Amino acid sequence: MKYNQTTRWLHAGIALGVSAQLIISLIMDIPKPDRPFTGLGATAFEVHEITGMIVAALLLVHWLALFSNHIPLGLGHLFPWFSKQRLCTMISEIKRQWTQRRLDDTQQASALAGAVHGLGLLVTTLMAITGVVLYFGMAENGAMPPLVKDIKEVHELTSNLLWAYLISHAGIAILHQWLGHRTLADMFKLGK
Repeated sequence: MKYNQTTRWLHAGIALGVSAQLIISLIMDIPKPDRPFTGLGATAFEVHEITGMIVAALLLVHWLALFSNHIPLGLGHLFPWFSKQRLCTMISEIKRQWTQRRLDDTQQASALAGAVHGLGLLVTTLMAITGVVLYFGMAENGAMPPLVKDIKEVHELTSNLLWAYLISHAGIAILHQWLGHRTLADMFKLGK
């Protein structure tokens, strides 16, 4: 499907930011009371915080664009679960592709692709919201109230979901590109 330039820029920014966040999380240290917080792990944590706030801002702009109808096909395309017709269309696509053993060309609007993007948007948004709460709720030394500790657990759980989403989403995009569907070329073509 052809996406408008706003969508492509937001997708590129969010995809790069989330990828950086996940990679940085592998080397960062989290501050803890009564423990020195220096070195590469501490620097990585600071970069993680800054990058996280940028991704949160991009997500906010994306949601605002969605609610102001600046995203093609709108909310219903991304969240078909609340419409019987859209849900049936998505299930039909899955059945057809499964029985034919082929992936549809990405140049056409796809209910399944929309639902997958909507799922990614929800998981990424949950990750960003919990990250923003941690940013403002955690002290410099890592101390945090019980509610913020619970939100930290959700943030960490969501990061695992995001890893799974990122790997599978990128893998399918690469497979589509390999099959000759200009998925990556179209999505990351940021100029006019």
